[in-house]
Amino acid sequence: MQGIIGPAFQWWDGRTIRERRMLIAMLVLVAATVLWLVVVRPALGWREAAADRRLRAETAASEVRRDLARLAAHAPRAMSKDPAGIEPTVRRTGEAAGLVPALVMDARGDLGFRLASASSGSALAWLATLEKDHHLQVCRLGVVENADATVSVEGSVTAGGCDAEAADAVDRSS
Repeated sequence: MQGIIGPAFQWWDGRTIRERRMLIAMLVLVAATVLWLVVVRPALGWREAAADRRLRAETAASEVRRDLARLAAHAPRAMSKDPAGIEPTVRRTGEAAGLVPALVMDARGDLGFRLASASSGSALAWLATLEKDHHLQVCRLGVVENADATVSVEGSVTAGGCDAEAADAVDRSS
């Protein structure tokens, strides 16, 4: 190690004070340039790239919001409150879920349904599909467990809003 550093010290000692100061100034400038090129410039580039990505994301989000608003304006309106208008949908989705609902007219004028024996999972999934995919509202719901680990379900659905008394009946039964 002395063989490498010794000649460097001899070379340094051979320089005048003025040359030493100039060499130190040159080394400081080289170090500052390397720091600028290795640290500062990439950091500024990353910052600009992040700002560009954020701008593109905000633009895309605003386009999605605009398109959703346009789709919502052209979306078909909810079905009529007439039970005869929603009966095919209720029957079709029930059969698709492997259920055979008995459909009747409810005392309030809504479409009533009965499932004598169904698994709780399929019955509740069917009701969730009616609400989520077809925008029908369950206004009245009664669930009774049978002795054979199935459930009997009775209730009513409507395309319009439920009255307060029917909505309260759903809240009490759940």
